[in-house]
Amino acid sequence: MSEVFVLGVGFLLVCFTLTTFVLTRIQTDIFPEEYEFKLDPFWYLLIIFLLSAVSVYFLQPCGFDTIKSYSLWTFVLPIIFSVLIYFCYLLDVAWLTNLVTYVLALVITFLQPDDFILFPEYLTPLQDKFVVALLILLISKGLGYLNGMGGIASSQFVVVMVAAFLLTYFGVLPQILGTLALAYMGIMLAFTLLSWPPEKIMISNGGFSALGFIMACFMLDASVEFSEASMFIAAAYLFTELGCIFYNRFILQQKHEYWFMNTSYYRLLELGAPEKSVAFSIAKIFLVNILLALFQVAAYERLALPVFAVAFNLWLLSILSGDTKPEELLSVSKWGKNVVKRVLSKNKDFEKSAPIENITEGKTKTKSTTKRKPRKKKTLSE
Repeated sequence: MSEVFVLGVGFLLVCFTLTTFVLTRIQTDIFPEEYEFKLDPFWYLLIIFLLSAVSVYFLQPCGFDTIKSYSLWTFVLPIIFSVLIYFCYLLDVAWLTNLVTYVLALVITFLQPDDFILFPEYLTPLQDKFVVALLILLISKGLGYLNGMGGIASSQFVVVMVAAFLLTYFGVLPQILGTLALAYMGIMLAFTLLSWPPEKIMISNGGFSALGFIMACFMLDASVEFSEASMFIAAAYLFTELGCIFYNRFILQQKHEYWFMNTSYYRLLELGAPEKSVAFSIAKIFLVNILLALFQVAAYERLALPVFAVAFNLWLLSILSGDTKPEELLSVSKWGKNVVKRVLSKNKDFEKSAPIENITEGKTKTKSTTKRKPRKKKTLSE
C-alpha cells in the first residue's frame, strides 16, 4: 500500500503542476462567441486526462488488485467518448447531444460485467443497464448545468475523486482506481483554483458535460466494486442542485438565460451574499458528503444513506438561503460565519415591508436580465 500511495501522490503532484502550467497560458472569454480550437481549455484538460489514464495503467502495479482486472480501454474509452459528446455540443442540437450521450453511456454500461446490477431488487439485468445509462446521462448533463458557478462544478468532480481515494485507502476499492482518482484530482484541482471566484478561466457547458461523462464512468467503475452508494453520496450536492434547477425552471417557470441561474447558489448571489462566502460554505457541504460516503461503508442499507445525504444537502442549502439560522452548523470560519447576516443587512430596508420570497422575486426580475461582461480575448503566450 505504501508504494501505491507514493505513486498516487506523485501522479497528483505531476498532474496538478502540468495542468496549472498549461492553463495559466490559456485565457479566453468567459462565454466565447466563436469557437477556436487552440484557445479552448477543454482540449488541454482532456489531453492531460488521457495521459494520466494511460500512465496510471502502465505504471500501476496491477498485481495488487484482487477484486477486478481492468483493461486500458476501461479508462480510455470514456475520454474518447467525451470528445464525441463535446463535438455534439458544438453542433448546438440538444436532442442529438442527448441521444449521442445516452447511446455512448449504453455502450459503457454494456461493457461492464454481466453480473453487475445496480438495482437487483427492482430491475432485471437488461432494465438495469438502461437505467444506469440514464444515470450517466444525468450526471453528464448535470455537471454541465453547474458550469458558471465559480468553480463549484469542478469542485464536485474533485470531491468524487477524494471519496474514491479514501475508499481505496481503506481497502474498499482496487488500488488502481485510487491512483487514477489522485491523478484526476490533480487535474481538476488545478482547474478549480483557476476557476474559483474571481474566475480566471472557464470552459463551455459542453466541455463540462464531457468531463461529467468521464466522472460518471469513473463512478460506474467504482459501483462495480460495490461502492455505488458511496459514489452517490459524494455527488449528493450535484443531485440536490439538479433538483433545484428543475424545480425552479419547470415548476416555478423561471426562464433564465443559463441553467445555473436556477440553482440555490445563484439565488444566494441574487440576495447579495458575497460569492466567496457562499463558495466556501458549499465547500463545507462537500466535506460533509465525503464523511457520509465513508460512513456508508459500514451501513447495512445501500440506498437509505444516499437519499438521506441528498435531503441533508437540501437542508444545509436552505440554511444558507436564510430560512433558518446557520450559526450552529456552517459558521465555523470567517468565510461562512456571517453569510446570511450580510444578506439580511444588505436587504434591511426591504425586510420590514416584504418577506424574503418577495425580495427574491424582485431581485430576480432586475438581475436575471443582466449578463456578465465578456473578458478580453487573449492568445496563447509564447
